[in-house]
Amino acid sequence: MIIRPSSGRARASLVPSFLQYTLAPLCRAAFGGILLGAALIAPAQGADATGRKAAAPEPRALRAEIERMKSLPVPPHLTSADLSRRPRLRDVRLSPDGRRLAWLDVDGQKASVMVMDLATRERRVLLRNLGRAELHWGSGGEVLFLNEGGAISAVSLHDGHGARIATLDRKLRQEFAFVDPTRPAHVVVTEFDRSKPLFRMHRVDAAGARELLYESAREARDFLLDAEGQLAFVRELGPDYVQLVMRRTADGWREATRCKRLRACGLVSVTPDGRTLTMIVNHDDDRRALVEVDVATGRQRLLASDSRGIADLRTVVLTPRTQRVRFAVYDMPARRNEGLDDEARSIAGDIARRFPEGGVTVELAEDGPRALLTERGPRLMHDRYWLYDRRKRDVEELLADERVAGNPVAEQHLAPKIPVRYRASDGFLVHGYLTLPPGRDPATVPLVTHVHGGPWGKIENDYQDRVQLLVNRGYAVFQPNFRASTGYGDRYMLAGKGDFGNGRVHKDILDGIHWLLEQGVGDRSKLAIMGDSFGGYSTFLALTHTPDMFRFGIAGVPPPDFVRSLRDTAAGGNDAGTGVPYARRFADLDLDLDNAAALARIEADAPIRHPHKVTSPLLVLAGGKDDKVSIASVTEYVAKLQTLGKPVTLLVDPDEGHHPGKPIIRQAYVYLLEKMLHVHFGGPEVPAPSPELAQYLEKTIRADGALGLALQPARQAAR
Repeated sequence: MIIRPSSGRARASLVPSFLQYTLAPLCRAAFGGILLGAALIAPAQGADATGRKAAAPEPRALRAEIERMKSLPVPPHLTSADLSRRPRLRDVRLSPDGRRLAWLDVDGQKASVMVMDLATRERRVLLRNLGRAELHWGSGGEVLFLNEGGAISAVSLHDGHGARIATLDRKLRQEFAFVDPTRPAHVVVTEFDRSKPLFRMHRVDAAGARELLYESAREARDFLLDAEGQLAFVRELGPDYVQLVMRRTADGWREATRCKRLRACGLVSVTPDGRTLTMIVNHDDDRRALVEVDVATGRQRLLASDSRGIADLRTVVLTPRTQRVRFAVYDMPARRNEGLDDEARSIAGDIARRFPEGGVTVELAEDGPRALLTERGPRLMHDRYWLYDRRKRDVEELLADERVAGNPVAEQHLAPKIPVRYRASDGFLVHGYLTLPPGRDPATVPLVTHVHGGPWGKIENDYQDRVQLLVNRGYAVFQPNFRASTGYGDRYMLAGKGDFGNGRVHKDILDGIHWLLEQGVGDRSKLAIMGDSFGGYSTFLALTHTPDMFRFGIAGVPPPDFVRSLRDTAAGGNDAGTGVPYARRFADLDLDLDNAAALARIEADAPIRHPHKVTSPLLVLAGGKDDKVSIASVTEYVAKLQTLGKPVTLLVDPDEGHHPGKPIIRQAYVYLLEKMLHVHFGGPEVPAPSPELAQYLEKTIRADGALGLALQPARQAAR
């Protein structure tokens, strides 16, 4: 049997990432995210993510949820600090034999490696005072590996002895790749020296001894090992960036199959005779699915696709040593598991009955009676862990005291995300999420539309502290997964046909707002819009082309001229993550930079060309070292607004880029957000900033026509 490695790198998202344009939670950064993409085929009007005519949305179900939310008690006031506390538990992992549990107990900036015997429930501390690290079991279950970013260490469960086994040179792009499932205490590391060019893959044991597995002038991007631990298949880029799956033979490496440029092309397993590959691909040029590929003919046989006809396959769950495929996992509208054999189907049924809202990740032991379930969701600030007994078919909570030590906000004080579907004005079925403030009449509360980045990104059914902050203050939050969003298949993603001006994609957002208002959600006189990256651009579009619709907007790291940002990015050459030139990727996403007519339509709608249309207050946050959005374009746009007397406030941190990381930036974002809500929606009073925050705002606020902060008096009052 040929085995797929348990990989950090090889299990990376099968949708290639290229501009960092997605909505990042406030606990990670003040603003910014990831631009994701893959390619090809748009559906007909009125079609769902499958390209087929879908059933109409059911407003009755939404109205029932509205009534339920109205009946709940109003939660207590929660601060931003309450909502952004980091968990104590991280990297909770079941050993391959199912006998032990390991995790990192994080206290501030330091972490301890913990191990629990699941039979006796005895806990041990193996190491203390670690910095940032990722935890992985060796396949033998007697060694833990720590990926510390710049180094890899091995820790023995026998005596707790830890030692560094590899140092990773970033200049050579040396990376932890995966734990070797064919050896009891080994990991695989990769490196790519672009100057030569030379790609290497080494196996490293717990004593630091190295064995060369592979060497090539081409960078390998996915891997399969055979049962003897030798590299059997690799995926690499061929001519015109086609993805080639290469097979090791007695005569050298030969092409086994190939995938289109920028398509999903994940290696999972192969039969012992080497004739049939199991892969994750975009099946029928649409949703990602699990297929068998006949290596000789290239023919595909579908093994697993979303039974609901909605979502891409997110990943598969494998046994840790033999790497048998047991579950297919889907995330939209909530994470769910579909079993691929009789026992797995039974387990998936048990999980669905016990956790009807979804959100559960499964980790299996090889043959033992236990499985680890990780529960997450919009009302779970910190993940919760359960032990599933495969014989008794029941669950038991694990690490409850350790989880409580992280002081997460209680679930009953947080709000669920409600999946919604609505028809856009052209009949297309659009997906999204709605979060309502408990204990309030949704028809009377302000409605804030929160637009994700990308545009090739998505909102998922997970916890977001920014959303919970808004609903805690009494606002409804709408998060549309407009066409161009990922997670629903390529046809859905490409359905916008590159119309990223004041056109089809933007109308999906506006149509969703109007639909919610018709369903009794939101006070139409109190609408706001906000977002980061592409979401910030959408905010600019909304305030420009529908100036009477929104009371205010908030835009983080926003391009006021989308085409300019595309050209600036394309000038940077190839995307390091995929090796494909940005210009080629944009063209595959219906944004051909050589198509002057198509770009002219987007440029004609660019907010920077229409500052005179803006009437509502606008808050803009930007980084002086942003490599995705030109800070010059942002300041030029704000200067035009100022010259026309428009109410705009601008914060620029000169030392930050597209992903600001300093804690003070997060504090500033939250403070300014709450000030906008107070000034323009009559929200709660905002406490004066701390002296540190007041000083930061004094240095970074470049214009202030939307808030009138009076920073110096505020700073003095804080003292």
